Amino acid sequence: MAGLIAKTFDFLRQNDLRTIIARMNARDTHPVIQFLKYVICGLGATVVHHGLFFILSYTVIPAGDGMTVNGQPITDELRKMNGYLNNSIAFIPSMMFAYFTNVLWVFTPGRHSKWMEFVLFFAIGTVAFAGGLFGGPWLIGQFGIPTWTSQIGFLFTSFAVNFFCRKFFIFKG
Repeated sequence: MAGLIAKTFDFLRQNDLRTIIARMNARDTHPVIQFLKYVICGLGATVVHHGLFFILSYTVIPAGDGMTVNGQPITDELRKMNGYLNNSIAFIPSMMFAYFTNVLWVFTPGRHSKWMEFVLFFAIGTVAFAGGLFGGPWLIGQFGIPTWTSQIGFLFTSFAVNFFCRKFFIFKG
């Protein structure tokens, strides 16, 4: 692994920005560059997901810390349940963003038919999402942690599962 990272830094030092961008846009790029591309797409999907989550949580379906409903502070139980709902709503648009950016820029399609690839992408995303979806609210319910802290745990759980499963089970590479 250290050798891969060292080769990547050598490549970055030895080439100009145009060459680096060309390699970033190539399908047959170095594994570390591919991972960086995946991170960039994941950050975009994260912005979509968490942006929708927090917009919903602070406007439509109250799940934010210190919010009130009918003049009463919301309980941790209500915050937890609304967090489930808001994350579930945000899941579909963020998965669509992730799928299309990964297919267009990160991974080489072709191991499966387009339909099967799409189904597997969403299935793996759903498994990773479920871990984060239940873990964060469980922490809220058990320990009363802040909403943003539970979302960070959600993010790391789903990110790791998604990358490895998508790279090795859905796409060619």
